[in-house]
Amino acid sequence: MVKHSYFFNRALVAEQWHKNVRATVDDNGLFAEIRIDATPQSSDTQLDCVIPTLPNCHSHVFQRCMAGLTEYKTSDNDSFWSWRDLMYQYANQIDAKQLYHIAKYTYSEMLEAGYTSVCEFHYIHRELNDSSNTENMSLALIKAAHEEGIALTLLPVLYTQAHIDGTKLSDLQQRFHLTTDEYIALYKKLEKQLFAQQNMGICFHSLRAVSLEQMQRVLKSLDKGQPIHIHIAEQQAEIEQIQHHTQLRPVEYLYQNFEVNNNWCLVHATHLNQKEIKLIADSKAVVGICPLTEANLGDGVFALPEFLQQKGRLGIGSDSHILINPFQEIQMLEYSQRLHKQQRVIASTANNPHVGTLLWTKAVRGGAQACQLPVNGIQIGQQANWISLDTSHPSLVNLSGEKCLDSIIFADNQIPYQSYLKGEKITPMHQSIKENYKKTLKSLRN
Repeated sequence: MVKHSYFFNRALVAEQWHKNVRATVDDNGLFAEIRIDATPQSSDTQLDCVIPTLPNCHSHVFQRCMAGLTEYKTSDNDSFWSWRDLMYQYANQIDAKQLYHIAKYTYSEMLEAGYTSVCEFHYIHRELNDSSNTENMSLALIKAAHEEGIALTLLPVLYTQAHIDGTKLSDLQQRFHLTTDEYIALYKKLEKQLFAQQNMGICFHSLRAVSLEQMQRVLKSLDKGQPIHIHIAEQQAEIEQIQHHTQLRPVEYLYQNFEVNNNWCLVHATHLNQKEIKLIADSKAVVGICPLTEANLGDGVFALPEFLQQKGRLGIGSDSHILINPFQEIQMLEYSQRLHKQQRVIASTANNPHVGTLLWTKAVRGGAQACQLPVNGIQIGQQANWISLDTSHPSLVNLSGEKCLDSIIFADNQIPYQSYLKGEKITPMHQSIKENYKKTLKSLRN
C-alpha cells in the first residue's frame, strides 16, 4: 500500500541522472514505484535535486569519543601504531551503558549526515566489569541502532592473537579476545536478538590477528552467504610482517587460502600491487575505503585509478569517525589521488566524466553489497532513503544534478541538505542523546 508519493525534478536513479522522477513509498518504507519523465500529481511532495543516501561500510563506533584527541606529537615517528595506544586506553574504559550512549549519538549523527545504514566492525566483546559476559556490548549496539532507525549489519570480530606468528594478545587487548568456540556461540546467540532491518556478518580482525585454521573453522560453522569482513593491507608494517611469515603479501595470502567472492569486504586494502588489484576485482569483493581515517592515520593512498580500470567494487566507511560526512570522504578519496598522481579529475570515465557521480554511485552499490541490506539507491524494492540538496543555496544556482553533486563535494561542504529515511525526513538529534553523550565523555575523560 502506498504511504507517500514524491516528485523529484532531478534525481540520481540507478547510477544515472534523470529528470521528472515520480516515486511512491509503501508502508514498509520501500520504494514501490519509480517512474522517469513523469508528471507530478497533486498529492506529491516535490523536491528539486535528490541523491541516494550512502551505506557506511565500516564503523568502529566507540572511536567517535576520541576523535580529535590524538593530534599532537608523541614521538619522532607517530603512526597508526602510536595512535592505537590511545585507542586501547579508551576501549578499556567503556562499559555497555556508555557504548550504548556513544552509539546513539554517533548513529544519529550518521543519519543526519546521509548514512542510513552501517556495518559495525565490533571487537570490544567482554563487559568491563564482567569478562565472562560477551553479549552486553553487542546488545548495546543492536539496541542503539534500532532506536535511532539506522539499518545495522553487526560484524562481531574474531580477534585471537597479536601477531601472525601466534603471539598472545597483550593485557590491553584482552577485552577483544574470544576463542573460536566462544565466537561461534556468541554469533548464534546474537543472530536471535536482531531487530527488523538488521543482519549480521562474519568478521575477522586481520590476517595478523586470526589464524587460518580459526578462519576456516568459523566459515565452515557459520558461512551461509552472509557478509564477511576483514581488515587487510592497511599498513606497510602489517604487509612486511605477513610477508616475512608467509612469503606472500596479505591479499595474495588471503586469496591463496580462501575462495573470496562477492560476500567479502576487504577493508582498507591500501597497499596493493597489480596482481592483487586483479584478484580483488575478478572476485567481485568490495574494498571498504575509509579516506578520512586513512588520511588521519597516515596509512597511504589507495590505488584507485588502477582499481577502477579493473572494474573493482568499492564502498565508503567512516571508520574511526574523525569526521562524519560522506561528502568529505569522497572529496578526500579523489584529492588524495590528485596529490599522488599530480593530475586532476582522476575518478572519471568516458561515460561518466563527473567525479562526484561516479564515486557516489559506486559507493552506494558497493556499500549495499557489503552490508547485504536493501539500501542500493533509488530503486524499486530498496529502502526509500535519499538526500535532498538545497538548490536555493547560491553555490547551486542554475546547475545540473551532476554539477550540484560535484559542488557539494568539492566546492562547498556547507551547502544545506536534508536526509530522508524510509520516505520520512530525518529529524535533528534529540537533546537527551546529546546530554547522555556529554555525561559519557565526562566520565571517560576524568
